[in-house]
Amino acid sequence: MAEETDLYAVHAVRADEICATEVIWSASEDAEWYARELSTDPGVLAGAVTRFVLNTPGERHPEALFVKRRRQEVPHLSDDRRIAAGGWISHRTLWTKRNGTIWKVNTDP
Repeated sequence: MAEETDLYAVHAVRADEICATEVIWSASEDAEWYARELSTDPGVLAGAVTRFVLNTPGERHPEALFVKRRRQEVPHLSDDRRIAAGGWISHRTLWTKRNGTIWKVNTDP
């Protein structure tokens, strides 16, 4: 059996979408550095890192979430519970209605 190889994917969380993977790293430190910097890009709410195991379907694990360069305590949810790595926000006060839907995040100050 082959040795397990971890890969780290980084994607941006935006108010209206969860972006596709921007880059894949073989080292977690590189992925976390990139996600930390990505979290400050215009329109980006957070940078997220997900660990995958090469050639192993279903093996994905949230590793880190950064909001404004700050690592969050839970790897898939912001400390203030407003931003999720998967884009889903559960608290109704953070929802906004656009085009007949209410699943998008309200990022108005």
